[in-house]
Amino acid sequence: GMTTPFLSDGTISLRPVRREDLPLLAAWRNQPDIRARTREWQPLTEEHQERWWKRITADDSRDFMFVVERGGQIEGPRAVGVVGLCHWSWIDRHAEVSFYCGEESMRRKGHMSAALRLLHEWGWSVGLERIWAECFAMNKPGIALLKKLGYTEEGRLRSHVYRDWELRDSILLGILREEWR
Repeated sequence: GMTTPFLSDGTISLRPVRREDLPLLAAWRNQPDIRARTREWQPLTEEHQERWWKRITADDSRDFMFVVERGGQIEGPRAVGVVGLCHWSWIDRHAEVSFYCGEESMRRKGHMSAALRLLHEWGWSVGLERIWAECFAMNKPGIALLKKLGYTEEGRLRSHVYRDWELRDSILLGILREEWR
């Protein structure tokens, strides 16, 4: 696989997911509010995590996943969430962005914004021309964050996902390298 750099802006840093992160990531993703915004419709098991781990660490992996850490001078780095670029197409030069803030107390503090800025800068630097996202329409915070980063709403998949006992729309968003600032 590609050697993925360790990225940092001094406060927030991204490091590749390690096997020992898997229980924490599963616990985060199994929180009902996070699961409602992801493609997972059932609680994640160890077996799911093992399959995912094999996929993201395979030599031909097209998913680059990072744990977001907030540096602490005294207590050391603290994991707050996950960001990644998935379904990377070298030929088409695009990838899908994936992100969530796992630690509830760390939400709405700008950490994911900073993490996504680092992730995008890295993506552009290694050749991406477009990064896209699919957000469920009820995921207002996710859509707002992407728009703040300069994403454009490109389409709506009507009645595309079944959540909370009803069909809901999914929003497609994207940003091109030349639109990034």
